[in-house]
Amino acid sequence: MSMKNQIEQLIVEKVASLNRPDLFRRPIVSFSSATDSRYSELKEIIGPWHLNPTELLPDAQSVISYFVPFTRLVVAEPKTVDGGSEAWGEAYAIINPYFNVVNQAVIEYLSDLGYSASAVQATHTYDPKDMKSMWSHRSAAAIAGLGTFGANRMLITEKGSGGRFCSVLTSAILHEEQAPAETRCLYVKNGSCGLCFKICPVNALVPDSFDKFICQDECNKNQKQDRHGADTCGKCISVCPVAYID
Repeated sequence: MSMKNQIEQLIVEKVASLNRPDLFRRPIVSFSSATDSRYSELKEIIGPWHLNPTELLPDAQSVISYFVPFTRLVVAEPKTVDGGSEAWGEAYAIINPYFNVVNQAVIEYLSDLGYSASAVQATHTYDPKDMKSMWSHRSAAAIAGLGTFGANRMLITEKGSGGRFCSVLTSAILHEEQAPAETRCLYVKNGSCGLCFKICPVNALVPDSFDKFICQDECNKNQKQDRHGADTCGKCISVCPVAYID
Protein backbone atom coordinates (compact mmCIF):
# COMPACT_ATOMS: atom_id res chain seq x y z
CA MET A 1 0.00 0.00 0.00
CA SER A 2 1.33 3.46 -0.91
CA MET A 3 2.18 6.04 1.74
CA LYS A 4 -0.78 8.15 0.63
CA ASN A 5 -3.16 5.21 0.96
CA GLN A 6 -1.73 4.39 4.37
CA ILE A 7 -2.33 7.96 5.56
CA GLU A 8 -5.87 7.95 4.20
CA GLN A 9 -6.61 4.61 5.87
CA LEU A 10 -5.15 5.87 9.14
CA ILE A 11 -7.37 8.97 9.11
CA VAL A 12 -10.44 6.94 8.19
CA GLU A 13 -9.80 4.39 10.94
CA LYS A 14 -9.17 7.04 13.59
CA VAL A 15 -12.45 8.82 12.84
CA ALA A 16 -14.31 5.50 12.74
CA SER A 17 -12.90 4.65 16.18
CA LEU A 18 -15.00 7.46 17.63
CA ASN A 19 -17.93 5.12 17.03
CA ARG A 20 -20.24 8.01 16.21
CA PRO A 21 -21.83 7.11 12.87
CA ASP A 22 -24.75 9.27 13.94
CA LEU A 23 -22.50 12.34 13.60
CA PHE A 24 -19.66 11.59 11.18
CA ARG A 25 -19.16 9.91 7.82
CA ARG A 26 -16.03 8.52 6.16
CA PRO A 27 -13.38 11.24 5.71
CA ILE A 28 -11.96 12.20 2.33
CA VAL A 29 -8.26 12.97 1.98
CA SER A 30 -6.12 14.72 -0.60
CA PHE A 31 -2.64 16.20 -0.94
CA SER A 32 -1.04 19.35 -2.31
CA SER A 33 2.49 20.60 -2.86
CA ALA A 34 3.76 22.87 -0.10
CA THR A 35 5.32 25.03 -2.81
CA ASP A 36 2.15 25.35 -4.90
CA SER A 37 2.00 29.00 -6.05
CA ARG A 38 -1.59 29.24 -4.84
CA TYR A 39 -0.38 29.23 -1.24
CA SER A 40 1.53 32.44 -1.89
CA GLU A 41 -1.54 33.86 -3.61
CA LEU A 42 -3.45 33.45 -0.34
CA LYS A 43 -1.31 36.27 1.07
CA GLU A 44 -3.07 38.50 -1.46
CA ILE A 45 -6.53 36.91 -1.24
CA ILE A 46 -6.68 36.54 2.56
CA GLY A 47 -3.88 38.82 3.73
CA PRO A 48 -0.13 38.86 4.38
CA TRP A 49 -0.72 37.29 7.78
CA HIS A 50 -1.70 33.99 6.14
CA LEU A 51 1.32 31.70 6.39
CA ASN A 52 2.80 29.53 3.66
CA PRO A 53 3.37 25.85 4.52
CA THR A 54 7.14 26.39 4.68
CA GLU A 55 6.64 29.18 7.20
CA LEU A 56 5.00 26.62 9.48
CA LEU A 57 7.33 23.70 8.66
CA PRO A 58 10.58 24.84 6.97
CA ASP A 59 11.19 21.56 5.12
CA ALA A 60 7.55 21.04 4.13
CA GLN A 61 7.04 19.33 0.79
CA SER A 62 3.36 18.38 1.05
CA VAL A 63 0.14 19.38 2.76
CA ILE A 64 -2.30 16.66 3.78
CA SER A 65 -5.85 18.00 3.71
CA TYR A 66 -8.80 16.02 4.95
CA PHE A 67 -12.51 16.55 5.44
CA VAL A 68 -14.72 14.85 8.02
CA PRO A 69 -18.28 15.10 6.67
CA PHE A 70 -21.24 15.30 9.01
CA THR A 71 -24.25 13.02 8.67
CA ARG A 72 -27.52 14.06 7.08
CA LEU A 73 -29.10 14.54 10.51
CA VAL A 74 -26.36 16.93 11.67
CA VAL A 75 -26.31 18.92 8.43
CA ALA A 76 -30.10 19.28 8.29
CA GLU A 77 -30.74 20.53 11.82
CA PRO A 78 -29.36 24.13 11.93
CA LYS A 79 -31.82 25.44 9.33
CA THR A 80 -34.75 24.15 11.40
CA VAL A 81 -33.96 25.78 14.77
CA ASP A 82 -33.53 29.22 16.26
CA GLY A 83 -30.04 29.85 17.58
CA GLY A 84 -27.52 27.03 17.66
CA SER A 85 -28.20 23.43 16.69
CA GLU A 86 -27.81 20.68 19.31
CA ALA A 87 -26.52 18.10 16.83
CA TRP A 88 -24.22 20.55 15.02
CA GLY A 89 -22.80 21.77 18.34
CA GLU A 90 -22.15 18.21 19.51
CA ALA A 91 -20.40 17.28 16.26
CA TYR A 92 -18.16 20.37 16.58
CA ALA A 93 -17.42 19.73 20.24
CA ILE A 94 -16.37 16.14 19.57
CA ILE A 95 -14.39 16.44 16.33
CA ASN A 96 -12.45 19.65 17.05
CA PRO A 97 -10.36 18.27 19.93
CA TYR A 98 -10.25 14.83 18.32
CA PHE A 99 -8.38 16.27 15.36
CA ASN A 100 -5.38 16.33 17.70
CA VAL A 101 -5.63 12.55 18.02
CA VAL A 102 -5.93 12.02 14.27
CA ASN A 103 -3.13 14.43 13.48
CA GLN A 104 -0.80 12.90 16.06
CA ALA A 105 -1.34 9.45 14.55
CA VAL A 106 -0.41 10.80 11.11
CA ILE A 107 2.63 12.62 12.50
CA GLU A 108 3.86 9.49 14.31
CA TYR A 109 3.40 7.40 11.17
CA LEU A 110 5.46 9.86 9.11
CA SER A 111 8.07 10.29 11.83
CA ASP A 112 8.60 6.52 11.96
CA LEU A 113 9.41 6.70 8.25
CA GLY A 114 11.95 9.46 8.85
CA TYR A 115 9.88 12.45 7.73
CA SER A 116 9.15 15.59 9.66
CA ALA A 117 5.51 16.52 10.14
CA SER A 118 3.44 19.12 11.94
CA ALA A 119 -0.27 19.72 12.32
CA VAL A 120 -2.05 23.03 12.03
CA GLN A 121 -4.43 23.84 14.87
CA ALA A 122 -7.86 22.54 13.91
CA THR A 123 -9.93 25.57 14.83
CA HIS A 124 -9.70 29.14 16.11
CA THR A 125 -6.54 29.88 14.14
CA TYR A 126 -7.56 33.54 14.17
CA ASP A 127 -7.07 36.46 16.52
CA PRO A 128 -10.57 37.34 17.86
CA LYS A 129 -9.60 41.02 17.93
CA ASP A 130 -9.16 41.31 14.18
CA MET A 131 -10.43 37.91 12.91
CA LYS A 132 -7.22 37.43 10.92
CA SER A 133 -6.38 33.75 10.54
CA MET A 134 -2.84 32.51 9.96
CA TRP A 135 -4.09 29.41 8.11
CA SER A 136 -7.17 28.44 6.13
CA HIS A 137 -7.90 24.71 6.19
CA ARG A 138 -10.57 25.21 3.53
CA SER A 139 -8.19 27.03 1.19
CA ALA A 140 -5.59 24.30 1.63
CA ALA A 141 -8.26 21.72 0.86
CA ALA A 142 -9.24 23.66 -2.26
CA ILE A 143 -5.61 23.66 -3.42
CA ALA A 144 -5.55 19.90 -2.79
CA GLY A 145 -8.58 19.52 -5.08
CA LEU A 146 -11.11 18.53 -2.43
CA GLY A 147 -13.68 21.07 -3.57
CA THR A 148 -14.58 24.58 -4.67
CA PHE A 149 -15.98 27.50 -2.71
CA GLY A 150 -19.65 28.32 -2.60
CA ALA A 151 -21.41 31.63 -2.12
CA ASN A 152 -21.50 30.97 1.64
CA ARG A 153 -17.67 30.88 1.71
CA MET A 154 -17.75 27.15 2.47
CA LEU A 155 -15.79 24.58 0.48
CA ILE A 156 -18.13 22.14 -1.22
CA THR A 157 -16.62 18.67 -1.61
CA GLU A 158 -17.93 15.52 -3.25
CA LYS A 159 -19.65 14.85 0.11
CA GLY A 160 -20.96 18.38 0.53
CA SER A 161 -19.83 21.23 2.78
CA GLY A 162 -21.31 20.17 6.12
CA GLY A 163 -18.31 19.00 8.12
CA ARG A 164 -14.83 19.97 9.28
CA PHE A 165 -11.44 20.31 7.58
CA CYS A 166 -7.94 19.87 8.96
CA SER A 167 -4.35 19.96 7.68
CA VAL A 168 -1.02 18.25 8.35
CA LEU A 169 2.30 19.43 6.86
CA THR A 170 5.13 17.04 6.08
CA SER A 171 8.53 16.78 4.41
CA ALA A 172 7.32 13.66 2.58
CA ILE A 173 6.54 14.11 -1.11
CA LEU A 174 2.92 13.00 -1.43
CA HIS A 175 1.30 15.41 -3.85
CA GLU A 176 0.38 14.83 -7.46
CA GLU A 177 -1.45 16.71 -10.19
CA GLN A 178 -5.11 17.09 -9.25
CA ALA A 179 -8.00 17.47 -11.67
CA PRO A 180 -10.00 20.68 -11.06
CA ALA A 181 -12.85 20.07 -8.62
CA GLU A 182 -16.42 20.40 -9.81
CA THR A 183 -18.23 23.67 -9.09
CA ARG A 184 -21.34 22.63 -7.19
CA CYS A 185 -22.68 25.92 -5.78
CA LEU A 186 -25.75 26.91 -7.79
CA TYR A 187 -25.27 30.60 -7.07
CA VAL A 188 -21.68 30.50 -8.36
CA LYS A 189 -22.67 28.44 -11.39
CA ASN A 190 -25.62 30.45 -12.64
CA GLY A 191 -26.76 32.97 -10.03
CA SER A 192 -29.65 30.82 -8.83
CA CYS A 193 -30.34 29.73 -5.25
CA GLY A 194 -28.89 32.28 -2.79
CA LEU A 195 -30.63 30.55 0.13
CA CYS A 196 -27.55 31.09 2.32
CA PHE A 197 -27.99 34.86 2.07
CA LYS A 198 -31.65 34.68 3.03
CA ILE A 199 -31.24 32.49 6.10
CA CYS A 200 -28.39 34.36 7.82
CA PRO A 201 -30.01 35.55 11.08
CA VAL A 202 -27.78 38.62 11.38
CA ASN A 203 -27.28 39.50 7.69
CA ALA A 204 -23.54 38.88 7.98
CA LEU A 205 -23.55 37.12 4.60
CA VAL A 206 -24.58 39.01 1.46
CA PRO A 207 -23.72 38.36 -2.18
CA ASP A 208 -20.68 40.64 -2.31
CA SER A 209 -19.30 40.51 1.21
CA PHE A 210 -19.13 38.68 4.50
CA ASP A 211 -18.86 40.36 7.91
CA LYS A 212 -16.80 37.96 10.04
CA PHE A 213 -17.31 40.00 13.19
CA ILE A 214 -21.11 39.91 13.05
CA CYS A 215 -21.02 36.20 12.24
CA GLN A 216 -18.71 35.46 15.16
CA ASP A 217 -20.87 37.53 17.52
CA GLU A 218 -23.84 35.34 16.59
CA CYS A 219 -21.77 32.18 17.15
CA ASN A 220 -20.59 33.50 20.51
CA LYS A 221 -24.21 34.18 21.50
CA ASN A 222 -25.15 30.62 20.57
CA GLN A 223 -22.19 29.29 22.56
CA LYS A 224 -23.67 30.62 25.79
CA GLN A 225 -26.74 28.46 25.27
CA ASP A 226 -25.01 25.36 23.84
CA ARG A 227 -24.56 22.54 26.34
CA HIS A 228 -21.41 21.44 24.50
CA GLY A 229 -19.90 24.93 24.58
CA ALA A 230 -19.74 25.14 20.79
CA ASP A 231 -19.63 28.58 19.15
CA THR A 232 -21.60 27.61 16.07
CA CYS A 233 -24.48 28.54 13.82
CA GLY A 234 -24.29 26.52 10.60
CA LYS A 235 -27.45 27.87 9.03
CA CYS A 236 -25.82 29.11 5.81
CA ILE A 237 -24.42 25.59 5.33
CA SER A 238 -27.50 23.66 6.41
CA VAL A 239 -29.82 25.41 3.96
CA CYS A 240 -27.49 24.78 0.99
CA PRO A 241 -28.82 22.18 -1.49
CA VAL A 242 -25.33 20.64 -1.67
CA ALA A 243 -24.42 20.81 2.01
CA TYR A 244 -24.97 17.04 2.18
CA ILE A 245 -24.07 14.78 -0.73
CA ASP A 246 -24.24 10.97 -0.49
